[in-house]
Amino acid sequence: MDKKEQQSIDFLRSIYQDKPLNLGFSGGKDSVVILDLAERAGIVYDAIYANTTVDPPGTINFIKKNYPQVQIMHPKKSFFKLIEEKGFPSRLRRFCCEELKERYGIGKRSIEGMRASESRNRKDYEPEQCDTRKWMKGAKHILPILTWSEEDVWSYIRKYGLPYSKYYDAPYKLRRHGCVGCPLCNYKQMQLEFKMFPGYAQRAIIAVERYMNTHPNGFLARNFADGYEAFYYYINEVSIADFHEQKKGLFGFNAKKIIEREILNRRT
Repeated sequence: MDKKEQQSIDFLRSIYQDKPLNLGFSGGKDSVVILDLAERAGIVYDAIYANTTVDPPGTINFIKKNYPQVQIMHPKKSFFKLIEEKGFPSRLRRFCCEELKERYGIGKRSIEGMRASESRNRKDYEPEQCDTRKWMKGAKHILPILTWSEEDVWSYIRKYGLPYSKYYDAPYKLRRHGCVGCPLCNYKQMQLEFKMFPGYAQRAIIAVERYMNTHPNGFLARNFADGYEAFYYYINEVSIADFHEQKKGLFGFNAKKIIEREILNRRT
């Protein structure tokens, strides 16, 4: 057995306390691995998939077919309904994560597929990481593959022949499997994902326009003429000042035409 595999299995066994652990399952490659490790460790767990309503299409069917032990949790409000009520999320205002995913881990110890190599913020994480946010009520994140690389993950999947999402393969070749257009991604990744799944982009535009209509004095309604302009700003790393400069440019600026051509795959 590979050394990292053994270390991860031993770690899961060492932190298990005769009480079922949560296991966050997204349908992505990392969650496929942690689920298999938990099985091999022989611990008791409750695997949960939080339906964000904005994961790549077919994710739920993939889970039902290949991982029937995972419980699928549906939200009270969809991602798009939240936009209607709150506007767009952001890196510092991730109400979507709180509402659609993190609430299932409140006060619990949850096995998760985070890896240190994924971001600078995670390099200092501990294998059992305390959640310091008060509303999480002492929740802990258990991270059995924290030190694994992406190649370690794929080697494990290939070694044991684990089913994985089609979106990692051609023609999609996604590097990540999660919420389409996540604000934690860079703008190029957001654009790529919305272009790949234009239906989500269209629903987001409709939702944010409804928000602007009901919040006429808010930031979005004050700065953008319609949902297309607000969405353009959302998926581009530009300042509001630069956005207004673009609108005043010599050749004019039409966000709707740009979005329809570049994201919605429509001829304009």
